[in-house]
Amino acid sequence: MNTPDLDSNNPLIEAVDTAVRAVAIQLPFPVKLEADMGGTFALHLDLGNRGNNGDPSDTVSIDPEGSAQEWYFDAEGGVQTVVSGLDINARPERVSRWIVEQARQFNSPAIRGLAE
Repeated sequence: MNTPDLDSNNPLIEAVDTAVRAVAIQLPFPVKLEADMGGTFALHLDLGNRGNNGDPSDTVSIDPEGSAQEWYFDAEGGVQTVVSGLDINARPERVSRWIVEQARQFNSPAIRGLAE
């Protein structure tokens, strides 16, 4: 398997970062933008954790190494993963709606203050 060299200056990482930022501003609740510094260097959305500071968070990301470059929702650091079927070029508003659906389903910490 040929894995591209990924670093923070790679155009693919920049495209992922741009898509993640565009979706983050569409969400009706606050999230943290974090970079995967131990792996792809791409930004992902952190929706908070359910326990202590070291516990895994719910995250939303695009895998820049995957051929489909789809949006993923990982509950509790990947205990459960949901693939969206939406790719990097999907409209930010649509991706945002999908994230809200997943956050509600998994009762993510970020959504708990949002009114039904």
